[in-house]
Amino acid sequence: MKLLHTADWHLGAKLGRHDRTEDHRTALRALLAIAAAERPDLIVHAGDLFDAYRPPYPALRLGVTALQQLARIAPTVVISGNHDSGALFDVLDDMARMASPRRLRFVTRPRVLEFDDLAEVPVALACVPFIPPGAITDYATADALRFEGDYADGIRALNDRVIGRAREAAGPHGIVLYTAHLHVDGARPGNSERRFTVGEDHATHTKGLHRALYCAFGHIHDPQQLPGSARGRYAGSLVPLDYGESRQSKHAVVVTIGDDVRVGERELPPGRPLESFAGTFQELEARAANGALDGCFLKAVVRSDDPVPDLADRVAEWSPECVIFNLVNEVANRPVKAIAGTEDGEEPSIDDLFVEWRSTAATGRATKAPRDAVRALLREAVAGPGDEEGPDFGLTGLTVRAEGVLAALRGGGVGGATTRRDGPHTCEPGHQADA
Repeated sequence: MKLLHTADWHLGAKLGRHDRTEDHRTALRALLAIAAAERPDLIVHAGDLFDAYRPPYPALRLGVTALQQLARIAPTVVISGNHDSGALFDVLDDMARMASPRRLRFVTRPRVLEFDDLAEVPVALACVPFIPPGAITDYATADALRFEGDYADGIRALNDRVIGRAREAAGPHGIVLYTAHLHVDGARPGNSERRFTVGEDHATHTKGLHRALYCAFGHIHDPQQLPGSARGRYAGSLVPLDYGESRQSKHAVVVTIGDDVRVGERELPPGRPLESFAGTFQELEARAANGALDGCFLKAVVRSDDPVPDLADRVAEWSPECVIFNLVNEVANRPVKAIAGTEDGEEPSIDDLFVEWRSTAATGRATKAPRDAVRALLREAVAGPGDEEGPDFGLTGLTVRAEGVLAALRGGGVGGATTRRDGPHTCEPGHQADA
């Protein structure tokens, strides 16, 4: 049989404020072309389909459409990653269940999927979606109160159980596969700026995974072979998601299982290049001239003796289709101005410093002073407790009401209570309180 392994699409992800849908769509077209050419018997997505629990509707539509197209080629299984919403996946799985025959499954809890018509022998897929450290006791053993160990111990116990079930389902001559969205100790996270839930507290081990013929992993964005003796790979992210991944090649994994297991890679287009630059203004001009940076994201540090006005506009003149992610002008001769005191020796107020900064240093050139409304908002934002210019937040009204309640309690008459020097006494029916 043949397996296509992909992971970490992160649909809906942005680079700063810039949308990456165009890059995702380009890579997905290539992935669909690979699937059509390879004709796999099973497709596994190892988690992080979306970049957020509540993906934007365009990303949701793009993901569902791509998975439907993959499912027309072969049965497709998607496990949830740490960026995915289990509730959303359950809804999508309910909808996918309506199709006949069913070709698409979303998995949110550890389980074993059985396939009887993929190969000449039964196929069992052990699925372990991302499990937060706080939830591992719910999955490690049948009795959570008896579990003693760390996160890695819990995952190892869970793996032993699901792979054992998969081996029982597949039988002695069947094919056992494993997929998970986890960080394995020894895997290379790379220099990605998105290293969420990757660290010692979340590290697991590959012990026992050798019982599966192939292990399809997601979570680490840098494509690589699994550490240890288990046969498997991290497929890596669909496109470089940030500058920490800008030098990584991206691909899908094709696994052919026969007399032996052959693992191959199929390259995916990286999308718009993530270009980094550090140098002088003249060097940047030479680099960007004649549209050389068109179609790129640019992260640049421009060093100069004096401020370079309208730097972003200059880049747009050289490469009109360049997308500026970050552009910094490091100025060597920027004067450091000492804070001048007032005539009576006191330091200037925050309001005065803001006016000076906004008029000069904020833009690198002289501009108009901020409007009075902006200055008023600043004063309100930085006002401390008790400042007459500070926001009230409705505290005055609450204080008046609280004082009224306290006055009523002190004066008696609440619930029949009266106050004496030796404390409150309660009048009971048929009795008269002491005078």
